Amino acid sequence: MGLKKWFGGRQSEDDEQAYEEYSLSTMKVGFLVDYDLKTWQVTGYGTYDYDGYVTEEWELRADEEVNFLERAVEDGRAFWTLTRAIGIDEIAGDIAAAIVADGDPPEVVQFAGDEYVGNTSEAGLYRKDGTDAEREFVNWSFEGVEGKVLFISQWGERDFAAYAGLEVEEYQFTDILPVEEGT
Repeated sequence: MGLKKWFGGRQSEDDEQAYEEYSLSTMKVGFLVDYDLKTWQVTGYGTYDYDGYVTEEWELRADEEVNFLERAVEDGRAFWTLTRAIGIDEIAGDIAAAIVADGDPPEVVQFAGDEYVGNTSEAGLYRKDGTDAEREFVNWSFEGVEGKVLFISQWGERDFAAYAGLEVEEYQFTDILPVEEGT
């Protein structure tokens, strides 16, 4: 800005940088965000469509860690969960066999010494990086104590994935910025 602005000189458009407020829900692939004393980079984006109810998911990486931040909106309020992939075999019992045999996992599962109670079961379509390519899935969500969550997803007859994490709040994420081109 400098003296030109104060003394009536004309400011060029190059001198004026548009300020944009970034938030979790406006992040794009390549953005950086701070959480839990680490800087994470957004390396992927996808949506889950549960018959018209759409949630968003950002893949976050820091060092060798990968987390998934999901945003669901109910009654105008955003709910956030932060999870990491775990092996389906890390959940006590043969969960995959139970799903293949019964069509559903048990109502209560154990993971890392904690008990999780079944909450919802929904089928939907996953779209990665805003493409039209869709992949069908069935998802089971479980709740633990103190905001802990567990998800089991079935992507085919015998293709399973599991995720464990926490309910988080938007204020826990700070310094949301795009990566400057050329860096």
